[in-house]
Amino acid sequence: MASKFAKVLGIIFIILGIVGFFMPMENIFDLTVAHNIVHLLSGIIALAVSSNEAKSAMYAKVFGIVYLLVAVIGLFVTEIAGLVLLPADNVLHFIIAFASIYVGFASPAGKAQRKVA
Repeated sequence: MASKFAKVLGIIFIILGIVGFFMPMENIFDLTVAHNIVHLLSGIIALAVSSNEAKSAMYAKVFGIVYLLVAVIGLFVTEIAGLVLLPADNVLHFIIAFASIYVGFASPAGKAQRKVA
């Protein structure tokens, strides 16, 4: 479950990162160069861990928590380290965060990690 999620998310983020350089979507999302680089790195890391279920579950947990923090911060500020956060960005960040956290903790590998700890 987590491996498939990481693979799909990785592909989506890499596509978004590349497309963002050529087709800025400033009306909905303000994709700066920094934003595109974050998307590319997120996608590359997701694909790198997608062959291992336990690593994918851990990635989903960490990634989900980081995106949740970005979404919450985005409610109060409109820019973080060169990343412009519009309302549509915040909604998308919340969706990604909750989906990632769910997959990370609900996947069999995520449950096994909790039992070991």
